[in-house]
Amino acid sequence: MKISAFLLPALLVSPVCLAQAAETAAPRPALEEAPPRASAQPQGKIGIVSVDRVFKEYKATQAKEAEFQKLAISKQADREKMVTEIRNLRDELALLNEDSRNKQKQAIDQKLQALAAFDQQVRESLRDQREEAISGLLKEIEQVVTSMAKDKGFDLILSDRAVLYRVDALDLTDQVISVLNQKAGKGGKSG
Repeated sequence: MKISAFLLPALLVSPVCLAQAAETAAPRPALEEAPPRASAQPQGKIGIVSVDRVFKEYKATQAKEAEFQKLAISKQADREKMVTEIRNLRDELALLNEDSRNKQKQAIDQKLQALAAFDQQVRESLRDQREEAISGLLKEIEQVVTSMAKDKGFDLILSDRAVLYRVDALDLTDQVISVLNQKAGKGGKSG
């Protein structure tokens, strides 16, 4: 690539000229500081809570989870009884004559339909109970957070999911867990 005779002196002189111009230039005035905030704007007190962690560490949540585990085990035992009945009926099929075999197949089909209905009913019942329990527990958490905010003068408490950056001093999670677990320990709302 050829550089024209006209541009060559400009390229050679340019860095030197720029350095000289920078040295001889008059000093620039300092940037003005931003005006102080108007006193009408409130300086809010903000807190952050990890609702997920509160939910997991709340004793009432743990108690509800244990209840659901017991209920699920109970329902599973009922289901196993039904499945065992169906297996036994199927095992007997080979020993029966044609007429009895057809009746046995109908009985098996009815038991399979009953099993499917049982499974669906249990799933829906457990789901509804779990949703109701979760809703109640979240309301309790919200009540404690609201009470804490009012008592301690907070203007805003956010879920940690909505925050990209924070300082640890804003985190109220341990305090909320402590209040909830004390309340649950005293026989407060927890179920």
